[in-house]
Order: sequence, then structure tokens, then C-alpha cells
Amino acid sequence: MARKHATIERPTEEQLLELVQGKAASIGRLYLEAHRLVLQTLPDVVYAVDCDDAVISYGVRQYGYDGWGLGALSPHTKWVNLYFMRGTDLDDPLGILEGQGKRMRHVKLRSLEELEKQRNAIGALLREASRLNSGSSTA
Repeated sequence: MARKHATIERPTEEQLLELVQGKAASIGRLYLEAHRLVLQTLPDVVYAVDCDDAVISYGVRQYGYDGWGLGALSPHTKWVNLYFMRGTDLDDPLGILEGQGKRMRHVKLRSLEELEKQRNAIGALLREASRLNSGSSTA
């Protein structure tokens, strides 16, 4: 039986920073700013962070580990990924979504400047992903 990871529901920014303290400071800032964008775009979104890998999961419980449905934010060594579980269903006129999975796509962010440049497009993807998940059962 798989071990269940510890999670924090609606973590504070301080808790998030503590979870990414082993990463470069620039990645920590990018991770927090991307998280802020999600919350600004979807202020009522349900979210929690996995304490083992600092992945923030957003949306209703439907897919994947512990059933998160809308998406996730994952810090890596040199970038931050914003995953969309139903990414193949999203309209992406600027072509910022990456990935080859059956359904999932992600936006790879390497800098705060890149996040700022793509802010409006990411916001549109988040709103559309939220609409796609609004018919699902709630958490």
C-alpha cells in the first residue's frame, strides 16, 4: 500500500517558502508568484500542498494522487511547472502549453519575467480549466 503524503490545506506563503527552501531563491519567488496568480484568478479555488515535494494541487478531487482535478504547481531545480489536468481540452491560442500526455499539459516557467509576459494567457487557461471542472463533484 502506498504511503500517503502529508499535506497542508490552504498553506500560507511562509509555509510554502519553507517547503522550497532547498531550491534557488529565484525559484522560490517564481513559485510564490505563480501561486499568487492562481489565487488572484480563482480566489475560491480549493488547494493544498504536498509536504514531500511542495506540489500545490488546485481544484476538485477528480484525477491523480488524492484526486485533484484542475491543476498543480510544481517547483523544480531550474523552473516551475503549472499543470492542467485537462490541458488537451483547453484553448491555447499562444501555444504556451507543453507536454505529450493523453490529457495533461503544463506551462513551464523559468523566470518572473516569463511569468509576467504570459500572465494574461495563464489567467485565461486557469479560468477555462475552472469552467471545465465546475461540473465535477466538489471537494
